[in-house]
Amino acid sequence: MTSIPELDQASLQRVAEIKKLSPGAKIHLIGICGTGMAAVAALLVQLGYQISGSDKAFYPPMGPYVRSLTSALYQGFSLDNFKIKPDLVVIGNSIRSDNVEVDFTLKQKIPYASMPEVFAALLIGERDFCPRSIVVSGTHGKTTTTAAIATLLDLAGLKPGYFIGGAPLNLPGSIRVVDTELEVSKRTVVLEGDEYDSAYFAKWPKFHSYRPDFLVITSIEFDHGDIYASLDEIRTEFNRLIKRVPKAGAIFVNADDPKLVAQVSQLFSENQIQAQVFFYGLSPSANFRLVSRTSLESGGQTLECSLDGQNLVMQTRLTGPHNALNLLVTASIGKCLGLSAEKIRHGVAEFRGVARRQQIIDEKNGITVLEDFAHHPTAVDLTLKGLKENYPGRRLIAVFEPRSNTSRRAFFQEAYTEAFSASDVAVVKKVSDASGYAKAELETKALDVELLIEKLKAKGKHGFSFSSVEEIREFLLQFQSPGDVIVFMSNGDFGGLMEQYIRSI
Repeated sequence: MTSIPELDQASLQRVAEIKKLSPGAKIHLIGICGTGMAAVAALLVQLGYQISGSDKAFYPPMGPYVRSLTSALYQGFSLDNFKIKPDLVVIGNSIRSDNVEVDFTLKQKIPYASMPEVFAALLIGERDFCPRSIVVSGTHGKTTTTAAIATLLDLAGLKPGYFIGGAPLNLPGSIRVVDTELEVSKRTVVLEGDEYDSAYFAKWPKFHSYRPDFLVITSIEFDHGDIYASLDEIRTEFNRLIKRVPKAGAIFVNADDPKLVAQVSQLFSENQIQAQVFFYGLSPSANFRLVSRTSLESGGQTLECSLDGQNLVMQTRLTGPHNALNLLVTASIGKCLGLSAEKIRHGVAEFRGVARRQQIIDEKNGITVLEDFAHHPTAVDLTLKGLKENYPGRRLIAVFEPRSNTSRRAFFQEAYTEAFSASDVAVVKKVSDASGYAKAELETKALDVELLIEKLKAKGKHGFSFSSVEEIREFLLQFQSPGDVIVFMSNGDFGGLMEQYIRSI
């Protein structure tokens, strides 16, 4: 990481230029089909700007979504896409500096920006526009927790603006502007704060462009091995984020992550933290404590909590210990914002989660098919344990695609063996290419899927690996039995495997 926005005048200038855009200005998005970029497109449309966009392809689900926002879409990158000169170009973080449209933008001196810089300017703004910004960060649980907080506040009538890195099932889309009809003092925006970098010209985490008044840190583990050389590098970025929370703000820290607690405690002891710090989790010393959780026969769980001394019992349709903590911190923020116990209970009970997070896709011939975004081994482990808890006595088949830059490489070779231990059967697609964006000095050795399967078998588990999506589909059709729970796990589209399999059963 090279810099952070408060030290980078070029970034501050880009944000300032975005704020100067005239109503109806023309904005072009390079790489519009990325999850974050599609959210940028939606935000700009909500604010009345004219947008166009280009990308390599327009596959579902983002392709049809951006087509619903504008007809000015171009497949492939070309100078022909600039027949009408835009007032601003937004460059996605997957776009390289040698892209022909980027080159044209720079040569023509067209103003440009990254995704988080657009959010800083047009979604969050200054405190005299929106006095409270809630940023949810951490290796795991960001998307679900952000969606849960936004849903809770929305159901309580607070009408928050928000950005969620997924599709929330209770809310109309992944992004919404702040309601300017509200009194300024009542305005709130909730954002998912990603530690991945922002763009080729902004090599710092996206969350550094945001303004955290309330900051949630769910966990810190090693991830994104394509841009971070070590866990210490990641911790350094979180330290910078923590220090930026103002004195009137609050930081919510997962008390069950001992290394995170030690990290925050050290900063506090060194007087580097201005804000109030709250701990949440199972720990008896936590300010907001999960006292117990009980699985429900109908699915979901009951959570008994102590919110800074106030007892509260909540029911949720979400499963697993990780979701219990996500909802605990959601309730904690609700309490700190003055919501009644009844509104907190109602918001948690009504929250239906996020698409591709333990989402039931189909139930056919006695087989339950789910989809989950999990790819980091800790997320895989927690997801599978939650499913095993929710479907006791049923065979759990985990079908996994190493898709991200990090999961395709050998960073988590041993960790994946433990992660899949919660399943009865693991089916893993072989890695054919471990290349991709990475620092030159970082390891690019591929994940050895066959070795992973061997170690799972040594632990008494069933494990299988295949080279193609079609081979996996054929295997599942032969191997499946009524009563099976099959979860497809990928942070991509898995080559359409899940849809093909469902059509076949």
